[in-house]
Amino acid sequence: MYLIKRLFALLLILTLLLAIFFAGRSFLVWLDSAEPVDARSNTETRSNVQWLSSEKPLRFTFSNQRTHSLRILSNAVFDQSVFLELPVNYAIKYVLYDDKGNVILDKIYHHASKLVNNSEEQQIKQIIENKQSLNVASGQSFYLPITHYPNAKSLDLTLIPEEKSLQGVVVRVHAKTPEQNIDPLNSWLKRPLERRRRATDYLTMGENTLTSAEISNAMAFWWQKIAPQGIPGIDFKSDILYETLPYNVTTYDFSMQQHDLGAYYTELGLCASIKLDVTDSLIFTVNSEQLLPSLTWYDKHQFKAPIPISVSPTDSKNSYKTELIDAGLVTICSEEPLLTNWRTASSTPILTSYAGSYLVNEFASVDFDIEPNSNLNIDVRALQSSQLNVVIYDERNLAIEDYTVTLKGEVSDFDRLITDTTQRQRVGMLNSYYLRTPDNAHHLKISAEKDVYVRLKSRLADFNYQRTISHQYLPEPINGFYDIAAWYEQRAANHYELTQLAHFTNIRTFTPPKEPDLVTTFYQSKELFAKLPLSNVALVLSPDRYFMPKLPPQVFNFGLYNKNNYSPYDDSEDNSLVYRLTNKSSKEVAVSELSVEALQQLQSQAKTIYQNWYGDRPWIKQRIYQLDKNTPLTLDFTKQQRPMSLVFKVFRANSSEPVELSLTQNADYKAGLTSEYSIAKQRFMLNQSALLDAFLIHPKNSQLTSYPSVTQTITNDIAELHSLTLQTTDTVWVSILEEYPLQEQKVRWWNHEN
Repeated sequence: MYLIKRLFALLLILTLLLAIFFAGRSFLVWLDSAEPVDARSNTETRSNVQWLSSEKPLRFTFSNQRTHSLRILSNAVFDQSVFLELPVNYAIKYVLYDDKGNVILDKIYHHASKLVNNSEEQQIKQIIENKQSLNVASGQSFYLPITHYPNAKSLDLTLIPEEKSLQGVVVRVHAKTPEQNIDPLNSWLKRPLERRRRATDYLTMGENTLTSAEISNAMAFWWQKIAPQGIPGIDFKSDILYETLPYNVTTYDFSMQQHDLGAYYTELGLCASIKLDVTDSLIFTVNSEQLLPSLTWYDKHQFKAPIPISVSPTDSKNSYKTELIDAGLVTICSEEPLLTNWRTASSTPILTSYAGSYLVNEFASVDFDIEPNSNLNIDVRALQSSQLNVVIYDERNLAIEDYTVTLKGEVSDFDRLITDTTQRQRVGMLNSYYLRTPDNAHHLKISAEKDVYVRLKSRLADFNYQRTISHQYLPEPINGFYDIAAWYEQRAANHYELTQLAHFTNIRTFTPPKEPDLVTTFYQSKELFAKLPLSNVALVLSPDRYFMPKLPPQVFNFGLYNKNNYSPYDDSEDNSLVYRLTNKSSKEVAVSELSVEALQQLQSQAKTIYQNWYGDRPWIKQRIYQLDKNTPLTLDFTKQQRPMSLVFKVFRANSSEPVELSLTQNADYKAGLTSEYSIAKQRFMLNQSALLDAFLIHPKNSQLTSYPSVTQTITNDIAELHSLTLQTTDTVWVSILEEYPLQEQKVRWWNHEN
């Protein structure tokens, strides 16, 4: 009997060990297969999700006394045929029931979802099913305010697939429930870091931008996950979704026909545009087999007139490809409503810009906390004429400044608002106002009679502003010189309340082509002999804009010499030649001083000859002055001598490296709202121009590197301009032109010198 007991115990132990072995082996196999194929992240979380069915709904029950709202989070699962940036549409039908099974709410929520770009490490979302990793779209969500439906007891969710490429949709449902015994003063920092992060991510704001009210809200409530209830024929075995925080969502709810969110919508009077930094072709698809958009290319420097762009069909249906297009701006227009999707032939991303704006009207105003002595940029858009009121308050909430502006309603030909229904909506044309606040300013309130979209940006007068200027595309900053914006967008103090009222929206903006500006003013070269004694004469390529009328040429205008054209009279003053034997040797001579033999010899030996008596004459003889590096050049002004603008032209000898140029303005500024604003301190990185050329005429070494010019406009917010100071990091040649409404009645002697 004893031996039988020992054998039975041994058999039981062996059976148990085998069971543990096989269970552990299965667990390790599952664990190994459930790992994401991409790199793991420190902020990665796992969520159990359920597959939505298009035939039998998932049902979730909840306590209507404790549930303030429900959040339905979903992820689309793609097959392998989906392009990364191409949205895939699906809808979720949601039905609320009371405790007796009566329908309280029956609606459909639509989503436009894109595949997650793991390569850019923006988010990592994968779902594991049957030991395989599936492609998962970016997260989508929508909310149901249960407090509006006090009798609601359960929720049904049903999938409505809208595209064949959709393999399925997984969901999880969270209920917003109150927490007890909350101490707002002490509880927040006592929360586990992971929980604080989850709370702030659900508010979609980020921890540093939370107000005290939002922190209190994040502590007073928590999102509890609820599981679906058993329904015959539905398999509720959970799959695992990997995701990184923060959990960013984009939601679109609509009841009418959906527009592709990534598409460009055009119609009569509403165009779109694409900026090309380099020469490339564009490929686009249309939603109509007969209608094609009208494409026009614009030169951003306005040296060339606009050119229509031709297109040809590709092998794909409703897909077309443009001819090779130079760098510039391409406008997209159509006479009828049209949706087009765009990409470049070289796969360069085509980015869109958005401007976050607050809607103010008689029912809602926007408040901003501001810094004393700050400068404000108020961007407004209005479709109807309206009165805009701007009031500055001090710390005691007393109004210290009050301004009223009459807005003229004008519709934008390019910008548009994308509504929650994905429809495009016209918005007003952008108008900007500027305000310099006093030292006791504390906050600002903006209100309006009718609908006005408002965006506020701010800066301090001493903020650094620097920008790279180049005539050619620069993919990366040079010498560690990064652009610093002039203005920084501000978030409203009542942002949360306005968001709840749907008064905050993103307006999609497009760059319109520059309008032809027929200049009726005159530029005159500033004499700098007293400040910069070392000077020289250069021939500078300065072509006119394509729309400028031809003016009578002057003696300092030159063009390329053509010996087969007109020969000047010997007694004419307008008979100079500038010739270059080599790149380093250039001279000027009067034709009257040349014999026929000498002219023929010059024609055969010179590399290039410029004449000032015939044809197109875009080359200008100009006196330039040497400015030593790190040596300030100060230009003084009086009330009687105030130019409309100053143009700084920079050249460099024996080097083509970039030049850093600083401009400092000493002026008295007007108080109150103004339509223009002048930045007192600016810094530019000038890169060698690929469009313009210049060379010295007289020295043995005539080589010059030309850089884009810098224009300093004397704006209407300047009450009195005292001085402008120019400084460069390298020794350069400079020419300064002043713009005046009338032409100077003075002869520049160097225009005639040889």
